Amino acid sequence: MSNSTNIEQVELWNGSFGEGFIRCEDYLHKIIDPFTKVAINKVNAQPGDHILDVGCGCGSTSISFAQSGAKVRGIDIAEKMISKAKKTSEDISNISFHTVDAAIENFKAEYSHIFSHFGVMFFSDPYAAFSNLRLGLIDKGKITFLCWQELSDNEWINSPSEVLQPFFPEDMIPPDPKSPGGFSFADNEYVIDILRSTNFSNIEFQSLNTKFDMGKTTEELMSLHLDIGPLSVLLESLSKESGREAIEAVEKSLERRMEKTGLHLSAAAWLVTAEANG
Repeated sequence: MSNSTNIEQVELWNGSFGEGFIRCEDYLHKIIDPFTKVAINKVNAQPGDHILDVGCGCGSTSISFAQSGAKVRGIDIAEKMISKAKKTSEDISNISFHTVDAAIENFKAEYSHIFSHFGVMFFSDPYAAFSNLRLGLIDKGKITFLCWQELSDNEWINSPSEVLQPFFPEDMIPPDPKSPGGFSFADNEYVIDILRSTNFSNIEFQSLNTKFDMGKTTEELMSLHLDIGPLSVLLESLSKESGREAIEAVEKSLERRMEKTGLHLSAAAWLVTAEANG
């Protein structure tokens, strides 16, 4: 992994953020399942397909494709996630998992489909990464991926932002919206440019919008925010006392919104499909 061009991402996903992701994985997958189902149906994996799952995490989408009879290779830069995926899939013969960086892996043109479940937004150079992925597709092979729309349209992860505002340093420079991160592919035009520039055609966007069922306990919600939400990032720069205040502010804001039926918050993603040019 030392050759990786995504050094920051390698450190992020193999560090505390990656561990946080593993901790809240089951809960996270449960809430975003409405989008996952649509994407898996879109791929419509069949025996005879050879699928590359990019940023496969702990392997749930890869396993789903394998259960449909496709041959699947799941790749991710997070070693602990790949290790978990290997354990979970021990009895499945048509699947393999590898810790590699999709941006620089030496692909042969052998895959009929490349898939990514909210994984392609983290490349440090998306143009180079998609060029490299394109090398892995057979002629007329397809790519299908999920990416988030604007952060402001995703209350499920962004809802505490207002109460956290006072805790951010005044001189903080907002990050470039296109810098690697969960929301860097929110702009269609940018994504279209990446795909066209890297030899993809028949590009289609399906807008997925729903309200995620966040459950009935603030405890689960807080684990999400403490593990992977903006709060988790902010806490790294706060004193213990300010950190406690920030956590309390988020807890209270979630409790205020909780209804008898639980908490339902807006979510918006793009389901993007394209085809490899001949």
